[in-house]
Amino acid sequence: MSDNFCEFKSPVSWLPAGLISWFAPDGSPVALVTSWMALIGGDTPRLRMAWHGRHDSLSRFWAGGDFILNVPDETALVEIHGRMQQGLLCFKADGFFGYSSVSDLTARAPRLTGCPVQIECCNGVLIGDGFEPELSGDLVKIHRHGNVLSPGDVPEICVLGFRC
Repeated sequence: MSDNFCEFKSPVSWLPAGLISWFAPDGSPVALVTSWMALIGGDTPRLRMAWHGRHDSLSRFWAGGDFILNVPDETALVEIHGRMQQGLLCFKADGFFGYSSVSDLTARAPRLTGCPVQIECCNGVLIGDGFEPELSGDLVKIHRHGNVLSPGDVPEICVLGFRC
């Protein structure tokens, strides 16, 4: 992967909520910081989150499809925030949080196993609203502290360990 794969941006003041991970076109695992996420219920639960890469820059490295939302613990969030203060919002995932490719995945995306919660999503799309694009995808499997849950088994997002 070239050194200019992910862009360096000026430091930002918002706090991280998680890491979106996917495989770049060259097969490299990539992670992008997201500042918010929302679980949308229904027959096909979906996950939406902030995509802090404009359509004309970072999005060219993700063509749509599968991704995983990785929710780090408090210690890791402090480390991620430190990287953000250096202007780094997107980075190679294999050097961060124990990247691994696990055989029980439904989504074709890297799972950051050092995070206590990973949410697999398929059919991802970027939604532009004129301000900051959002990433949305069908929720297909949830990993929480090594246990696998189906989307229908999660009655509310607080069950996953998020601060509500």
